[in-house]
Amino acid sequence: MIAHLTGLPLPTRSALSTLVLVLTALAGAGLILAAMVRLRCAPIVYVLSLLLAVPATLLALALPAFWLTGMTAPAQGLLLVPLLVLPLTLPLRALPANWTATAQELGAPLSRRLTLLWWPLLKKPVLTSLVLAFVFGILQ
Repeated sequence: MIAHLTGLPLPTRSALSTLVLVLTALAGAGLILAAMVRLRCAPIVYVLSLLLAVPATLLALALPAFWLTGMTAPAQGLLLVPLLVLPLTLPLRALPANWTATAQELGAPLSRRLTLLWWPLLKKPVLTSLVLAFVFGILQ
Protein backbone atom coordinates (compact mmCIF):
# COMPACT_ATOMS: atom_id res chain seq x y z
CA MET A 1 0.00 0.00 0.00
CA ILE A 2 1.20 3.46 -0.85
CA ALA A 3 0.67 4.81 2.67
CA HIS A 4 1.96 1.70 4.42
CA LEU A 5 4.92 3.39 6.08
CA THR A 6 3.15 6.60 7.03
CA GLY A 7 1.10 6.93 10.15
CA LEU A 8 -2.23 7.29 8.37
CA PRO A 9 -5.26 5.55 9.85
CA LEU A 10 -6.52 2.43 8.08
CA PRO A 11 -9.53 3.94 6.22
CA THR A 12 -7.41 6.77 4.80
CA ARG A 13 -4.61 4.38 3.91
CA SER A 14 -7.04 2.01 2.18
CA ALA A 15 -8.78 4.80 0.25
CA LEU A 16 -5.47 6.27 -0.88
CA SER A 17 -4.22 2.86 -2.00
CA THR A 18 -7.45 2.21 -3.93
CA LEU A 19 -7.23 5.61 -5.60
CA VAL A 20 -3.62 5.02 -6.69
CA LEU A 21 -4.49 1.57 -8.05
CA VAL A 22 -7.49 2.85 -10.02
CA LEU A 23 -5.65 5.88 -11.42
CA THR A 24 -2.66 3.78 -12.47
CA ALA A 25 -4.86 1.18 -14.16
CA LEU A 26 -6.97 3.79 -15.97
CA ALA A 27 -3.93 5.77 -17.09
CA GLY A 28 -2.33 2.62 -18.51
CA ALA A 29 -5.54 1.63 -20.27
CA GLY A 30 -5.93 5.16 -21.65
CA LEU A 31 -2.41 5.16 -23.04
CA ILE A 32 -2.94 1.81 -24.72
CA LEU A 33 -6.29 2.99 -26.10
CA ALA A 34 -4.66 6.09 -27.58
CA ALA A 35 -1.94 3.94 -29.14
CA MET A 36 -4.53 1.54 -30.57
CA VAL A 37 -6.45 4.39 -32.17
CA ARG A 38 -3.33 6.06 -33.50
CA LEU A 39 -1.49 2.94 -34.74
CA ARG A 40 -4.56 0.87 -35.69
CA CYS A 41 -3.22 -2.18 -33.91
CA ALA A 42 -6.42 -3.28 -32.12
CA PRO A 43 -6.30 -6.93 -33.33
CA ILE A 44 -2.79 -7.41 -31.94
CA VAL A 45 -3.66 -5.72 -28.64
CA TYR A 46 -6.84 -7.82 -28.44
CA VAL A 47 -4.88 -11.07 -28.68
CA LEU A 48 -2.28 -9.89 -26.17
CA SER A 49 -4.90 -8.72 -23.69
CA LEU A 50 -6.77 -12.03 -24.08
CA LEU A 51 -3.60 -13.94 -23.29
CA LEU A 52 -2.62 -11.75 -20.33
CA ALA A 53 -5.98 -10.87 -18.75
CA VAL A 54 -6.44 -13.87 -16.45
CA PRO A 55 -2.83 -14.42 -15.28
CA ALA A 56 -2.18 -10.71 -14.73
CA THR A 57 -5.46 -10.25 -12.85
CA LEU A 58 -4.75 -13.20 -10.58
CA LEU A 59 -1.25 -11.90 -9.93
CA ALA A 60 -2.67 -8.44 -9.15
CA LEU A 61 -5.06 -9.94 -6.60
CA ALA A 62 -2.34 -12.09 -5.01
CA LEU A 63 0.37 -9.42 -5.03
CA PRO A 64 -0.29 -7.96 -1.53
CA ALA A 65 0.11 -11.41 0.00
CA PHE A 66 3.79 -11.63 -0.87
CA TRP A 67 4.91 -8.09 -1.79
CA LEU A 68 3.62 -5.34 0.48
CA THR A 69 5.54 -2.12 -0.13
CA GLY A 70 4.75 1.42 -1.18
CA MET A 71 4.70 0.31 -4.82
CA THR A 72 2.16 -2.47 -4.44
CA ALA A 73 -0.88 -0.40 -5.49
CA PRO A 74 0.72 1.01 -8.68
CA ALA A 75 2.02 -2.46 -9.57
CA GLN A 76 -1.48 -3.88 -9.11
CA GLY A 77 -2.84 -1.12 -11.32
CA LEU A 78 -0.38 -1.94 -14.08
CA LEU A 79 -1.21 -5.63 -13.81
CA LEU A 80 -4.91 -4.82 -14.31
CA VAL A 81 -4.30 -2.98 -17.60
CA PRO A 82 -4.80 -6.07 -19.86
CA LEU A 83 -8.18 -6.70 -18.24
CA LEU A 84 -9.26 -3.09 -18.68
CA VAL A 85 -8.06 -2.91 -22.28
CA LEU A 86 -9.95 -6.04 -23.33
CA PRO A 87 -13.42 -4.40 -23.54
CA LEU A 88 -11.91 -1.40 -25.34
CA THR A 89 -10.45 -3.54 -28.12
CA LEU A 90 -13.73 -5.18 -29.07
CA PRO A 91 -15.30 -2.25 -30.99
CA LEU A 92 -11.96 -1.14 -32.42
CA ARG A 93 -11.24 -4.50 -34.07
CA ALA A 94 -14.10 -4.11 -36.54
CA LEU A 95 -13.55 -0.41 -37.19
CA PRO A 96 -12.74 0.46 -40.82
CA ALA A 97 -9.23 1.85 -41.16
CA ASN A 98 -10.33 4.91 -43.13
CA TRP A 99 -13.05 6.06 -40.73
CA THR A 100 -10.90 8.63 -38.93
CA ALA A 101 -9.19 9.72 -42.14
CA THR A 102 -12.59 10.41 -43.70
CA ALA A 103 -13.64 12.53 -40.74
CA GLN A 104 -10.37 14.47 -40.93
CA GLU A 105 -10.73 15.07 -44.66
CA LEU A 106 -14.28 16.31 -44.17
CA GLY A 107 -12.85 18.94 -41.85
CA ALA A 108 -14.08 17.65 -38.50
CA PRO A 109 -11.95 19.09 -35.68
CA LEU A 110 -10.67 16.81 -32.93
CA SER A 111 -13.40 17.82 -30.49
CA ARG A 112 -16.15 16.88 -32.97
CA ARG A 113 -14.44 13.59 -33.80
CA LEU A 114 -14.26 12.74 -30.11
CA THR A 115 -17.89 13.58 -29.40
CA LEU A 116 -19.49 12.27 -32.58
CA LEU A 117 -17.21 9.41 -33.60
CA TRP A 118 -15.22 7.97 -30.69
CA TRP A 119 -17.48 8.54 -27.67
CA PRO A 120 -20.56 6.73 -29.09
CA LEU A 121 -18.33 3.87 -30.19
CA LEU A 122 -16.42 3.53 -26.90
CA LYS A 123 -18.99 4.65 -24.30
CA LYS A 124 -20.01 1.18 -23.04
CA PRO A 125 -16.47 -0.30 -23.09
CA VAL A 126 -15.09 2.73 -21.21
CA LEU A 127 -17.80 2.44 -18.56
CA THR A 128 -17.12 -1.30 -18.28
CA SER A 129 -13.41 -0.60 -17.76
CA LEU A 130 -14.20 2.03 -15.12
CA VAL A 131 -16.41 -0.39 -13.20
CA LEU A 132 -13.78 -3.14 -13.40
CA ALA A 133 -11.08 -0.75 -12.16
CA PHE A 134 -13.14 0.33 -9.16
CA VAL A 135 -14.20 -3.24 -8.32
CA PHE A 136 -10.61 -4.44 -8.32
CA GLY A 137 -9.56 -1.33 -6.43
CA ILE A 138 -11.98 -2.26 -3.67
CA LEU A 139 -11.01 -5.95 -3.78
CA GLN A 140 -7.35 -5.25 -3.19
